[in-house]
Amino acid sequence: MSENKINYQEEVLKAGLLLGFVSVFITLITYIISIEMMTEWWFGLLSLAINISLIIYLGITFRKNIGGYMSFKESFKFSFIAMAVSYAIGILFNIILYNVIDPSLPEVIKQITVEKTVEFMEGFGSSDEVIEGTIEGVEQGIEDSTTPLGLIKSSPWGLLFIALLSLLTAAFIKKNKEISDRVN
Repeated sequence: MSENKINYQEEVLKAGLLLGFVSVFITLITYIISIEMMTEWWFGLLSLAINISLIIYLGITFRKNIGGYMSFKESFKFSFIAMAVSYAIGILFNIILYNVIDPSLPEVIKQITVEKTVEFMEGFGSSDEVIEGTIEGVEQGIEDSTTPLGLIKSSPWGLLFIALLSLLTAAFIKKNKEISDRVN
């Protein structure tokens, strides 16, 4: 049997870079097409579904390349590291997008989000006081999530979310060796 000459760190890094660049590409194309689309709830779900599908595909491909078997622990580790690399790329890109490419973007996103939130809350008959309180929270949240410090400060929560996603994706990637219950 030939020994696999696959460098684990290199493969995980390649998966993370690919995942990160796909995410950056999706964000950049969406930014070019319509900033408003960036604030849609379904856009976030679509991006998440693409990323989950891609990491599962990359994980299964890696599993096949190393002999066809990976434990849940190995699958989790692969997913987590690859998604963490992608997350770091995303943070760097967002810092560049919000502060270099288009410094007015956070304000535009804030205005669109506030308009949609007010429209939604008025549709449910919320009082003006409740709407104002919610709007203040929305504005502060957007300001906190678009500054370099805010993006970095939110990274522990992002890593926790990645860990939870890695549990999910590892379940699809793993494949244990079959153990025969037959005694010879």
